[in-house]
Amino acid sequence: MVQNNLKSEDVLEKAEELSFPKSVIEFLQGAIGEPYQGFPEPLRSKVLKDMPRIKGRPGATLAPLDFDKLKKDLNEKHPGATDRDVMSSALYPQVTDEYLTFKETFGPVDKLDTRIFLVTIERGKTLAIKTLAMAEDLTPNGEREIFFELNGQLRSVFIRDKEASKHSQSYDIEINCISYTLFK
Repeated sequence: MVQNNLKSEDVLEKAEELSFPKSVIEFLQGAIGEPYQGFPEPLRSKVLKDMPRIKGRPGATLAPLDFDKLKKDLNEKHPGATDRDVMSSALYPQVTDEYLTFKETFGPVDKLDTRIFLVTIERGKTLAIKTLAMAEDLTPNGEREIFFELNGQLRSVFIRDKEASKHSQSYDIEINCISYTLFK
């Protein structure tokens, strides 16, 4: 509404032609339950048109979930998946899959401060980065420590060695802090 400069009356009036996010559609279908005193009509009918609706508690009609099978399947696709990942996948399978794929590609970005993750280098700013050394030993989760200078300051980061980690076992290890990430 805010992004498109719409008032609530505009949304109700144009509901049949507006493009709503998937989360709004699923909410109006009843995928996360029914709100107290029901859904807002006629908005719901205009948005959903002939789409199916869930009546009652959404989980009442679901088949029981086999958590052991889900964990096995998740670990086949994303080795090292934790019990928390299994619970996340049970609730939000697509989001969890996207997150774990992102994490495997770019590393443990969930440990980065928000500012470091979101703020890019200033346009036109030059950074002097000089690689100094690479640790020979792998961490238990297949990472090597890389030492470098950034604008004259000594820094280090842990980078997953994809080739070496193919031949080693992976363990769940909590990384307490990563100051900077400079590589993909």
